[in-house]
Amino acid sequence: MTKSRFSIIDRYVSRELLLTWLAVTLILMLILTSSALARLLGRAAEGAIPSDAVLPLLGITSLRYFILLIPLSLYLGVLLCFSRLYKDNEMAALGACGVGMKRLYRPLLIVVAPVSLLILILTLYVMPWVAQQSQLMKAEMANRSELTGLVAGRFNQSSSGEAIMFLENQSDDGRKMENVFIHQNQSDRHDIETAAVAESYKDNNDRKFIVFKKGQNYEGQPGQSDFRITQYEKHGIYVPETDLAARPSTRKEALPTTELWGSDKPVHQAEFQWRLSIPIAALLMAILALPLSYTTPRQGRYSKLALAILLYLVYSNLLGVAQNWVEFGKVPGWLGMWWAHGFALLMILFWWIRRAGGTKQLWHNAVTLKT
Repeated sequence: MTKSRFSIIDRYVSRELLLTWLAVTLILMLILTSSALARLLGRAAEGAIPSDAVLPLLGITSLRYFILLIPLSLYLGVLLCFSRLYKDNEMAALGACGVGMKRLYRPLLIVVAPVSLLILILTLYVMPWVAQQSQLMKAEMANRSELTGLVAGRFNQSSSGEAIMFLENQSDDGRKMENVFIHQNQSDRHDIETAAVAESYKDNNDRKFIVFKKGQNYEGQPGQSDFRITQYEKHGIYVPETDLAARPSTRKEALPTTELWGSDKPVHQAEFQWRLSIPIAALLMAILALPLSYTTPRQGRYSKLALAILLYLVYSNLLGVAQNWVEFGKVPGWLGMWWAHGFALLMILFWWIRRAGGTKQLWHNAVTLKT
């Protein structure tokens, strides 16, 4: 019969940590995803993006939110988990059994170490892919004709400002429009076109056309007698598209990690160190959360939440400042962004000393152990 590698305390605390972290992650993701969905639906209603691009954009945005939220949710999960143990006097019972704060780092690392490794993989490989997909989707939407983003029942102006289009009804896929009115303002003439039906299609060469049916065309200068009126059963125009998607990716967030590795460009070095800093920050903040979570039963489990969020904001802002300094060459390469992690280590040391009763108590405990 083999002995279990983990004790009952390890399994219990690690299970509580895992469940709390998953719950915090789910709540934060629901908040951010619902906000992103409302924003995308609003842009689709305004005609800024096609309606069929809402769900793909939401998926890309949610995946990016998930990667960036894991360090924060892990930090809050550890804090809330141990705060609850303190409030329910379970930490006092563990202390009476000889389980101190150092002993609790074992179940903590059982959860935090694999999660930090997961964050490392996501930031080094998945996050650049997400940035590439986001750029490709934006380029694809830019490649589409402006007729794709039209909204029925309102006047739609082109990006150049030279054309205004109104349509009464539109199909769900945007291919068919009814009762269409188009006004184009050229240099010296006005072109007005009305049609009962307008449809878009692509030919065998993947070129896009708009076909107007049962319409009239008015061309001329207002106030002049040389107006030309044309009635037609079917009239098609070619809609050119620029191939923006074929352009190579230039955003540093979309560059593969292998391309950033060993690069001597400060921008690439800053991005590479930033990707490494996210899992490091998740590990350090989870270690900080244990001594920071100490509360009394009267204080409640949320008493340190405001302070914890403040420390997280200070640390994250320092990481942003450090990234900018590396990018603009204001710090030497060997220092990079590592000084910001040194600040996190100082915070851990401070709260460790405070949790142990101060420097005098630590010195007394060290002397006692020697004697």
